[in-house]
Amino acid sequence: MKYRRMYDKSVSGILDKLIHMSRPNYLTYVAERKGDRVFHKMDHLSCFLGGNLALGAYTHPDGLDSIVAQRQLRTGKQLAYTCYQMYARSKSGLSPEYVRFDSAIDDFVKGNAPYYILRPETSETLFILYHLTKDPVYREWGWEIFQAIEEHCKTDAGYAAIRDVDTMKQDNRMESFFLAETLKYLYLLQDDNNEIDLLNTHVFNTEAHPLRLLGFAPDSPDSFITT
Repeated sequence: MKYRRMYDKSVSGILDKLIHMSRPNYLTYVAERKGDRVFHKMDHLSCFLGGNLALGAYTHPDGLDSIVAQRQLRTGKQLAYTCYQMYARSKSGLSPEYVRFDSAIDDFVKGNAPYYILRPETSETLFILYHLTKDPVYREWGWEIFQAIEEHCKTDAGYAAIRDVDTMKQDNRMESFFLAETLKYLYLLQDDNNEIDLLNTHVFNTEAHPLRLLGFAPDSPDSFITT
């Protein structure tokens, strides 16, 4: 329980200090903080947080219906929607590396890194939320992202990064995490014929490899045994 308390304390700090809402459409985003300064920007890398919060909610010691768990789940879903909007609002349907929430005109604008390098974090969150909630909207959003990748990134040799999500000009590179993570999450999001159970039998490592839990020893410093 010590690590669970540490996790909940960290998440409480994020929700209290870093979660904000945009105007005019009240999109939830997680800002950055350096000392007393808050930077109203969100990286695509931060889009993993929606799925992370959902897993934390479903495994909360006080139960999913507790106030704390419901707050975590609600925020996770809201962040997932914002991350989907980062894709949907670009001309290509692909997300830039980060967006800024300091525009007086719209909820967010592209930052100074307009490229898309096939990142997996949004696909990861959509997979986790569908796996836990079975809400078909996450499949729909994931399918839109996959179609945009197919249309703008596919080449004769693989899949290319995009230099600017509004001009769709391809770059001559493909990150290894695209195959290991992005495509895997998008595939699993649509697949009903797998044995993965994130709450009872499996855990994903940081490169999206599903590991099966062999046993659980509550009093052991290495509680979970995987293979």
